[in-house]
Amino acid sequence: MTADSESRRRVEKTLISLGLIALSLMLVYTQWLQKWDHVIYDTHLKQWSHPAPDDIVIIAIDKQSLAKFGRWPWSRQVHAKLIDILRQAGSKAVALNIIFSESDQTDHLADTMLADALRRHGHVVLPVLPEQDQLHAKLTESRPIPMLAAAARLGHVDIELDQDGVNRYIFLKAGLGSAKWPQLALAMLELEGFDITPLLDTQEANANLNPALVDTWVRDHGALLPYAGPPGHFLRVSYADVLFGNVPAETFRNKFVLVGATAAGLGDALPTPLSGFGQAMPGVEIQANILDSLRRDRLVQPLGLAWQLLLTGLLVLSSLLLYTRLSPGGSLLVTVCLLTLPVVCSIALLRGQYLWFPPSAALLGLALCYPLWSWRRLVAATHSLLAQKERAQVTLHSIADAVIATDAQGIVEYINPAAETLTGWLGKQAQGRAINTLFHVVNEQNREDITDPVSRCLQTGRSITYPDHSAVLSRNGRVERAIRASASPIRNQKGDVLGAVIVFSDVTETRRMAQQMAYQATHDALTELPNRILLQVQLQGAVERAIRSGLQLVLLFVDLDRFKSINDAFGHTIGDSLLKAAGIRLKNSSRKIDMVARIGGDEFVIVLENIHYEAQVTAIATKVRKALEKPYMIEARECFITASIGISLFPKDGQDAEALLKNADAAMYRAKEKGRNNAQYYSEEMNIHSRERLLLEHELRHAMERNQLVLHYQPQVDLKTGKVLGVEALLRWRHPKLGLIAPSEFISLAEETGLIIAIGQWVMQTATAQAKAWQAEGLAPLRMAINLSPRQFVEQGIIGMIANILERCGLAPRYLELEITENLIMKNMENTVATLEVLKAMGVQLAIDDFGTGYSSLSYLKRFPIDRLKIDQSFVRDITTNPDDAAITLAIIAMAHSMKLKVIAEGVETEEQLNYLKSHSCDEMQGYYFSPPLPADKIATILKKSMSQHDTQNNSPPAGKSKESP
Repeated sequence: MTADSESRRRVEKTLISLGLIALSLMLVYTQWLQKWDHVIYDTHLKQWSHPAPDDIVIIAIDKQSLAKFGRWPWSRQVHAKLIDILRQAGSKAVALNIIFSESDQTDHLADTMLADALRRHGHVVLPVLPEQDQLHAKLTESRPIPMLAAAARLGHVDIELDQDGVNRYIFLKAGLGSAKWPQLALAMLELEGFDITPLLDTQEANANLNPALVDTWVRDHGALLPYAGPPGHFLRVSYADVLFGNVPAETFRNKFVLVGATAAGLGDALPTPLSGFGQAMPGVEIQANILDSLRRDRLVQPLGLAWQLLLTGLLVLSSLLLYTRLSPGGSLLVTVCLLTLPVVCSIALLRGQYLWFPPSAALLGLALCYPLWSWRRLVAATHSLLAQKERAQVTLHSIADAVIATDAQGIVEYINPAAETLTGWLGKQAQGRAINTLFHVVNEQNREDITDPVSRCLQTGRSITYPDHSAVLSRNGRVERAIRASASPIRNQKGDVLGAVIVFSDVTETRRMAQQMAYQATHDALTELPNRILLQVQLQGAVERAIRSGLQLVLLFVDLDRFKSINDAFGHTIGDSLLKAAGIRLKNSSRKIDMVARIGGDEFVIVLENIHYEAQVTAIATKVRKALEKPYMIEARECFITASIGISLFPKDGQDAEALLKNADAAMYRAKEKGRNNAQYYSEEMNIHSRERLLLEHELRHAMERNQLVLHYQPQVDLKTGKVLGVEALLRWRHPKLGLIAPSEFISLAEETGLIIAIGQWVMQTATAQAKAWQAEGLAPLRMAINLSPRQFVEQGIIGMIANILERCGLAPRYLELEITENLIMKNMENTVATLEVLKAMGVQLAIDDFGTGYSSLSYLKRFPIDRLKIDQSFVRDITTNPDDAAITLAIIAMAHSMKLKVIAEGVETEEQLNYLKSHSCDEMQGYYFSPPLPADKIATILKKSMSQHDTQNNSPPAGKSKESP
């Protein structure tokens, strides 16, 4: 080994060591592995449980108590009686985990009786918690009414949930504006004379408290809670049994008593490390765990960031120092042993010092030591695998398409294996036969024979493409496969036709996916009911039929009450099942001729035709409500929902589909305002929304002259190289009073009023000028993508306007990309094609936006001179979890590539989505994973960084030279 190679080897090892340590420290600092740290912490906590103390008792408001005393809330005389019973029994302190923020409206003496009972006992704590004021969008503090607050001690019951929705962390102090309230359990200890100063001194204090934040809920003295055991671990007695004397008084003598709800749907049950999502722990039992930990002084303090960094760095560094003295085989054995070290350290600190050290970053660093230390062999193996993969891909590509060659008379001379598979003819059997004998092509729709394209190709000497919907029959005529095929002439040097080559490929699955795309574009994926798109089409047809028949047409706008609560409480799986069941009931409770559609979320629409009188409508609406309010059994869980229904009548409440939908929606909201679970007919006074839109239109007319419109830009990135190829210009409206108004709220209004023409021209001028300005700054030229609205596209002079803008700003047309929707191009196909061809001739790039959500026929796409398809983000969102969305996306990519089009995926937000699109040959991506839409100056920074990175890559040393490990 030469001195240079030895020096290079030492540099490489140093870089690997530094890189591993830096990676581990970065993971600690960013907490990217927090999920796995939670798993380790939770697993250990399950092995660290201890018996429940004898002097903590929970009085549960359970099903039995609700059955005895009736619906919640109960009269406060009941709670007063309970407090007196506990006082007489000699309880130490009582925590009444029930909110009394309002006076008892049914019994005005009950509040006084409860306050007297609280004073007689003298050791009762009532809860305080933060609440969001929905009316003023402001955080408030929910406290007991003054009468009760004066008679008891107050403590907060605020619970911290981690990102995974599990409670591990608590705060001993909290409050609105300042952390003035002790934790509920801590307040109980204060009542009993416990010195809480040592408890607060050992917990981490918040050094960033700002006394000026009077409307902010402030937390202080945080710690991890080591739960004593799973739900039901503490002694629990029924509220009803206590009041009826079924529980001996000795049960409460000299004990801490916590009173709270445990009945399903009544209490604030939360997932914990010892319960998870399958069996949430009631809030009152969480308070019991906090009380137990405070008394035992067992609260766990997270290790400080500096100590975490130091300990992680030492663990990784120690393993790297060992590797320098070990053989490859020995280093593997050491790695296995060292992997246990971070977990052992974490457990030792947790059990010995009640300190929590998250070990995942150190574990990952140690796990990477061995493969990175042996990177030379790994690189060689990787290169070998890549070479084998490349050879395999070349081989597969060479046989992907079926190929048949004939002579000048149409007699088969050659057939490849793919063609053998599709036709059922082996090579030797096929040779010497007429092409029509073995390549039998029919129309897929009517099964009629297609006029022989091969003969026309041989006669005319031109390439012939087989018609759409072509299918080839197998040798026995039983198997039919959809194909895309063409026949091209084979010529000699003189130009004489010597024969023909027929190339065809099996597109059966692609066509099936296209049909599925068409179905999914008009049907709801969850309930398989018609969606909003199909509803609008069918509703317009129903309006026309109603005009002809003279009978009434009725819309029922159905919104499920309480669905969001059920969805939030039990999860999306149960929520989805509930929506499916509701859709079935709506279908069954309607007539066969009625259309039922789901238009989003928990909203459905029923279209009633041939209605003779309103009593029919009322009867059907009542039937729908009765059907929906029956119990649902979903995954052994009983769910209840009701429905608010808005009703609009044609022609009284609207002359078209849009008006009927809008007015039925307004009537539905009135039904909700009237208490839900009822039906309301539309009336004119409901149309407040129309006035609001008029106000918004007035403000929009002045937005440009007041410089309220701004452009943000979102990068479009090459998935192979990571280079920024372009940006999309996105419009924003910053209103001085209304704040940031979403484009969805004013773009449609601009379309309706015609303001979109002036706004669109401003966007075009601003965006192209910005693209030119970036070039003037020395940045690499990039594509500027701009959306063209339907109103702009059909405007006369659109081509001249675009040409003038490009000429004035000096931007080359090839750097401008115009995005149009697929529905737009299908409205007036001939005019659309003509306009697009002129723009294409100018050099402008063209893209179809939100592809897959409209009505475009795949067979017509080849007529449009487009460069790029943009996959709608609704397909990308669930691409890694939803097989249907994945199938649609793959079909779009395959179809686009077969037509020599580029594909860009919108709405990429996760690494899983990115990797999936990369592995399936998607060309470009756009989304929050790389960058949100940003102002021009921040985009310039990204572009400079992208250009710098790719300059570095282009100037990097060739293979075999020294370079840093990835």
